[in-house]
Amino acid sequence: MQASLKLHPTRFSTASPRALLLAGTVLGLLMVPSVAHALLLITCPAGTTQVAYSPGLTNTPRLIQGVGHELSGICTGLGLPTGVSSFMTTFTGEDTAACTTLLTASEGDQTFVWNNGATSTWHFTATVGTSVGGQRVTTLQGPITSGLFQGAQVTQVVTLLNLDLAACSTEEGLTSASGTSTYLFTAM
Repeated sequence: MQASLKLHPTRFSTASPRALLLAGTVLGLLMVPSVAHALLLITCPAGTTQVAYSPGLTNTPRLIQGVGHELSGICTGLGLPTGVSSFMTTFTGEDTAACTTLLTASEGDQTFVWNNGATSTWHFTATVGTSVGGQRVTTLQGPITSGLFQGAQVTQVVTLLNLDLAACSTEEGLTSASGTSTYLFTAM
């Protein structure tokens, strides 16, 4: 929106300092883009992640298919539209993998379906996860490429809890994993 402000020359010269301050403030507000529309800081903690592997992951790499779904926790923050509070997403993929490569560096696209029916598609890159006491923590980052919050950056931290890594040594292998997931959406 482009604003123009016309001041009558005779009124301007006799205006009170208070009126001049008001006119300057109004002019400044009209010429500065609205920051509130550009800022975005949304967090969705306490989400869940579940994935099934077929065939199960073993210590020997083999072709497996992973199918899973995630539910976000309740989202809050600056820039969240009224009525939007959570999302769900599903994923599927096929790769040569083993227990030792579970959630290692990868990339892909995923679509969030928000509770109001809107969608957001993001392109993520996962960093190599760390293992601590049977848990695997992996960070995924990338931009929203289309839909709600297009252009925002997303950071997801997935923690797969209590992995039965002993199953990796069996013929059946590790067939499922679950844990927590948090999301952070940011934009300037």
